[in-house]
Amino acid sequence: MKFSWLTDIHLNFLYEDKRKQYYEAINRNCDAIIISGDIAEANSITRILEEMVSYINKPIYFVLGNHDYYHGQINEVRDEMRSLTLSNSLLFWLGCCEPIKLDEHTILIGEDGWADGRYGDYANTPVSLNDSRLIADLFQERVLGRFQLLDKMRQLADQDANNLYAKLKKAAQEGARKIIVVTHVPPFRETAMHEGKMSSDDFLPFFSSKVTGDILLKFANECSSIEILVLCGHTHDECIYHPLNNLTILAGKAEYTRPISQGVIETQTLDFCY
Repeated sequence: MKFSWLTDIHLNFLYEDKRKQYYEAINRNCDAIIISGDIAEANSITRILEEMVSYINKPIYFVLGNHDYYHGQINEVRDEMRSLTLSNSLLFWLGCCEPIKLDEHTILIGEDGWADGRYGDYANTPVSLNDSRLIADLFQERVLGRFQLLDKMRQLADQDANNLYAKLKKAAQEGARKIIVVTHVPPFRETAMHEGKMSSDDFLPFFSSKVTGDILLKFANECSSIEILVLCGHTHDECIYHPLNNLTILAGKAEYTRPISQGVIETQTLDFCY
């Protein structure tokens, strides 16, 4: 099975004719699509996913990124994605899906993932991302104070990481030899790249999820015979990182108004072709 991997495509920035051109371009030489978040925004995510699948007419497996919650509330957006997954046989929000068997040995899982402020210097950073202004849940905590916001970030990140670990364990119980993990926020500081360099301590709190990385390392050490490929995005810079022999992290590159395909993944080998 061949997947075209997309990330940070921000299709709400494109007019419909440009989106259609993009759909046609990515619909070649693949059996399905994987998207590691930042597809649109809360007020357009459902419409754009339905439009996309109507043109591509192949399965689309996706997680949400921080931008997908902009101008919305987290639980409301997630309820919408659950309903979309139930109503459309070709759309799969991985946050509400059990492990999906792709072939005899390969299982697909995913969770959105959130930055958790554990890398870098959250206490002293002057950086403030739009997340805490445009996502209702984070804005409410930001009003109370920066460390209340940090607590909320960690609550969201920890919940998704725990869900991810449970799915990893279930995939192992189901006999997986290879697991594809889809998430949005880079799980290690080494994968939080920006403009060709690791993000600074000012940006790392918002560009990485340490708890997700810890969960991945724990599972990879427990199940060293299982090959794990992690697909993420968020920082708009590409990176390949091998923290363990059986664990590979791919972060995708992106540019606003110029969505691309990161390449094609072959499930039988987990080979990645640009």
